[in-house]
Amino acid sequence: MFKKALIIGAISSIASFSVTAEEAALSYTHAGIGYETGDIADIDFSGFGIYGSKALNESFFLTGSYLSIESDDQYTDGPVTDDIEATGFNFGVGFHTPINSTVDFVSTLSYSDVEVEFADESEDGNGYILAAGVRALPSDVLELSAFIDYADIEDSSETGYSLGARYFTTPDISLGLGYGSSDDFDAITFDVRFDM
Repeated sequence: MFKKALIIGAISSIASFSVTAEEAALSYTHAGIGYETGDIADIDFSGFGIYGSKALNESFFLTGSYLSIESDDQYTDGPVTDDIEATGFNFGVGFHTPINSTVDFVSTLSYSDVEVEFADESEDGNGYILAAGVRALPSDVLELSAFIDYADIEDSSETGYSLGARYFTTPDISLGLGYGSSDDFDAITFDVRFDM
């Protein structure tokens, strides 16, 4: 059923949005806002989200995000034609450790919950997402990241990846561009992050 594929894809989109938004070397405390566009189960969508991270100590941090997306065009299912909307959040804990002076290894474990609405009907789904990857600072103004994530959602699982690049306009403000993909999901994200 397309709703299940939408739930799995929406959870993957939230995972991609928050992972590519994570910070690299010095501070793991930040907040940001972003725009995401792509397709879930061959349905084009776009939307906005917020995300944040809070350092707990030198190795662990909390992370979370909220994303609201809507189909770009109306979808027809039998006699019903309407927009598809999905809202969801995730929160979790992360671990990071330096590989060398400019590269960090980062891993997160998050819980994610999504609600998909279509024509006065809604369906919920949730799952756990494990992500692992690296983040690098090749220069003072450029950050790069690459992650693989595994999502255990309801009775299904999905593996995906995300890539990100970030340009610092000031030491505390950066602009990010990310790409995420899995079986039922492909998306590009643009975001602004404020480090604290």
